[in-house]
Amino acid sequence: MSVVLLAPTAKRATRGEVLVLLAGVAAALVLRVAVLDARSLWFDEAFSVAIARLPAAQIWNLIARTDAHPPLYYLLLHVWLLLGDSPGVIRSLSLVSGMLTVAVAWFFARELGGRALAAVTAVLLGTAALAVQASVEARMHALLGLLALGATYALWRAATGESRPWVWAAYAATMALAFYVDYFAFLLVPAHLLYLALHHRRERAVQMRFLLALGAALLAYTPWWPAVAQQLAGGRADRIWQGAMPLTAPLNMVALSSFGGYLLGLGGYLLDDGRWSWGQVLLVLPFLVLLGAGTVTMVRRGAGTLLLLVWAVPVAILIGASVVTGLFYAIPRYAAFVQPFFILLLAQGILALALRERRTATLIVLTTGIIVLNLAVLGATFDDPRYQPYNWAAAARYVEARWQPGDGLLFYPQTARVAFGYYFTERGSDAVTLYAQPWTPRPTRAALVRALPSIPALLRDAERVWVVLTEPTPPESREALLEAVEQTYRWREGADFRYVYVLLYERH
Repeated sequence: MSVVLLAPTAKRATRGEVLVLLAGVAAALVLRVAVLDARSLWFDEAFSVAIARLPAAQIWNLIARTDAHPPLYYLLLHVWLLLGDSPGVIRSLSLVSGMLTVAVAWFFARELGGRALAAVTAVLLGTAALAVQASVEARMHALLGLLALGATYALWRAATGESRPWVWAAYAATMALAFYVDYFAFLLVPAHLLYLALHHRRERAVQMRFLLALGAALLAYTPWWPAVAQQLAGGRADRIWQGAMPLTAPLNMVALSSFGGYLLGLGGYLLDDGRWSWGQVLLVLPFLVLLGAGTVTMVRRGAGTLLLLVWAVPVAILIGASVVTGLFYAIPRYAAFVQPFFILLLAQGILALALRERRTATLIVLTTGIIVLNLAVLGATFDDPRYQPYNWAAAARYVEARWQPGDGLLFYPQTARVAFGYYFTERGSDAVTLYAQPWTPRPTRAALVRALPSIPALLRDAERVWVVLTEPTPPESREALLEAVEQTYRWREGADFRYVYVLLYERH
C-alpha cells in the first residue's frame, strides 16, 4: 500500500469550501430532524427532563446523591428548557451538539488532509446511523462526542506547531467540560498520553504544557470530586451497569461505528441478542481494513496514531473493565462519543484506496455505498417495533382515554412514574410509587406479598386502580404486587407497550 503524506491545511477556507460545509451540515440537520420525534421518550430521557426541571441549585446535590453521572448536561438542559419542554425541543440540545460535531470534524479533517478528507468526513459523519441516533436522544452522549473531538483537535494543534497558550487553554477548558458531562471523558486521558509518549517523547516543552493543561482541567473539577467519592461509596455505578458483557459487544461496537449495526443479526443502537455469525464478521471486516488503511496512510506527526488511539483506547478499556468486573460497561452505543475519530480514519482509508487506484469512481462508490448502508439501517431500526421500546406516550394516551375521576395509579418501579409522568396530563389523582430493591438473595413471592402494605389504604380506597409496570424488575416482585392488588380488585383490561405494561383493576 502506498503512503499518502497528509500536510495540514492552514489556509483560510474558500467560499466554495464553506458552501460545501454548510450544505453538508444542512443535509445532516434535515436527516436528524426527520427522526427527532420518531420514538417516545424513554426512562433515561424522562429522567433527564425530571432533573432539569428542578431549580439549578438542587440539581448539583441531587445528581450527586441519585445518579452516576456528573451534572453539566442536566444544568445545560435546565437552561435549554426555557425554549420549551416538548420532546423535539428537549432532544434538540443533543441535535445541536451533533451538528457542531460534524462542523468541528470538517475543520479537523481539513487541517489533517485537505478539502477532500474534510468533505468525505463530514458527509460520512452527518449520515452515520450511530451519530444520528445519539443526536436525537436527550442524553449526554452527543455533547460528550463534541467535547471529545474538540479536545483532541486542540491537542493536535498545540502539539504539532501551534503551541500557543490559548490553544493549550482551549484543551484544558474542553477537557474540564467533558469531565463534567460524563465520566467516560476520563478515558480520553490515557489515549492522549500514549500519543504524546509515542510521537512527542523528546519534546519536553510539549509534555510539560500538556501536563499543565491537564492539571488545570482536573483542578477545575475540584468542586465535583466529593460527589465522585459519594457516588462510588454508594455503589450506584454497580446498580446501573448490571449484567455481564455479551461476547458480541466488541463486534457490535465496530459495526455501530461503521454502519449502525443491525444487519445480519448484529446489535443495533438499542438491542443486542448476543449472537454472532461469520457473516457478521465478513460484513464488518472491510470497515476494519479501511480503518487500518486510514491509520497507516495518515503519517504526519502521528495523526493516524492519535485518531486510532482516541477511538481504540476507550473501547479497549470499557471491554477490559467489563471482563474484569463482570459488569456491562462496554454497551456499544455508549462508544458513540469516539465515533468521529473512527469516521476520520475511515474517510482517509477511502481516499487512500481511491488515490492508489487513481480512480475517482472508487471514492464515489465507496462513500455512496457507506452512506446508503447507514441510511438503510437508520430507516430499518426506526421502522422495527423492537427498536420502539418503552412507548410511554402510547401508554399515557391509553390511560387518559379510559380515565375516570377517582382512579388511582400504582407505579412499579420508580422509573415507571418518571417516564409515564412526562406524558400523563391528568392531575389530582392518587398515585403511589413502589421502589425496586436489590434482593440478594431474592425472597419468595409469598414473603413479598406479606411485606406489601394494603393497596386500598395506599390509594385511599380508590374504586379503580391503574397499575403501570416496567422493566427491569425481578419477576417475583411483579407477581407479588399483582397478587396483593387482586386481594381487593379484579383485573378488567390491560395493554403492552413494549416493556411498559398497563393494567386496570376495579373493586370486586
